Amino acid sequence: MGIFNMDSGFARFMNRAIDVLELNILWIIFSLPVFTIGASTCAAYYVTLKMVDEEEGYVGKMFVKAFKDNFKQGTFLWLLTGPSIYVCYLMWQVISKGENIHFLIITGAILFTAFVIIFSLYAFPLLARYENSIPKTIKNSFAISTMYFPRTLFMVLIVGIECLIFLWNRWTMLAGILLGPELVIYTVSGITKRIFLTTENNKA
Repeated sequence: MGIFNMDSGFARFMNRAIDVLELNILWIIFSLPVFTIGASTCAAYYVTLKMVDEEEGYVGKMFVKAFKDNFKQGTFLWLLTGPSIYVCYLMWQVISKGENIHFLIITGAILFTAFVIIFSLYAFPLLARYENSIPKTIKNSFAISTMYFPRTLFMVLIVGIECLIFLWNRWTMLAGILLGPELVIYTVSGITKRIFLTTENNKA
């Protein structure tokens, strides 16, 4: 057999790592105009949701097709999440540099940041997997996050740890550029796919 056998665990791991690297490069390229980040992220989720259960075909072809299919709604979703993320950044900049900040302001910043994080983690994979309107996607994001709150906290924790690792030093930052965004998307896909399947089975 040997580790280089195509059916070995090592070979499957390397093939998956190459797919993730390819997908990350595609995500970066298609996100360069900035306003296309939403459509690019939806396309990445579409592929990784299939990768989780090894349902995917040719990564590049699937990504481009999903990018086209989700361009309008993905772009609109990004117009909601992008500014919201920037508002979170501004709020924490003010809090970190200010003095005697009222606890209500800090509480509001925490709640709003949690709102944006949860919305971002669920909305894009939901949009990638299901055909739905943006308002319905937003509603489902918070309904699922509430219904599966422990899993949501676990997902936020794992993603937070991954981000901290990538920001650890300049070498991990380089790894973060090459793999970071797609590794986070793959992680979220692995958790949300199980949640989606559970929800679908409960409705059946």
